Amino acid sequence: MMHIAKKTATAALVVTALATPTAVALNQAHGDDKQPATVKLVGDTWVRTELFFGTDKPGPDVTEHQFSRFVNDVVTPRFPDGLTVLAGNGQWRGEDGKIVKERSKVVVLLYPLDGQDESSKKIEEIRSKYEKQFLQESVLRTDSTEQVSF
Repeated sequence: MMHIAKKTATAALVVTALATPTAVALNQAHGDDKQPATVKLVGDTWVRTELFFGTDKPGPDVTEHQFSRFVNDVVTPRFPDGLTVLAGNGQWRGEDGKIVKERSKVVVLLYPLDGQDESSKKIEEIRSKYEKQFLQESVLRTDSTEQVSF
């Protein structure tokens, strides 16, 4: 992802679109008064991080092979227990006001709360390496908590 203005706009859109609550409150009518009821969630609370990688760059764009190699060489060694890679088409408004469209990749990571400090350091290493290797101004990161059951 190439421009600072894009970071703010993209973050607002993505967080709005992808934020998921860890608990759902439902109102159930009990006679004349309404009592909130909470849905029982299954599993343990884990952290979910999504990383959004743009593929446009000066010169040729990041290829499927280059991205796959990056995941194998940089992401997997830091998160060997598992991850998910999604392909997408993103867009953002550049500083010049023009809409820029690009292929993108989203990497979804889930990890336990008790290891979040170490995992966060690894995620920042991943972001930094991608930005440097592929001449990106930023890699968008979103974090939330999820109930996870295997």
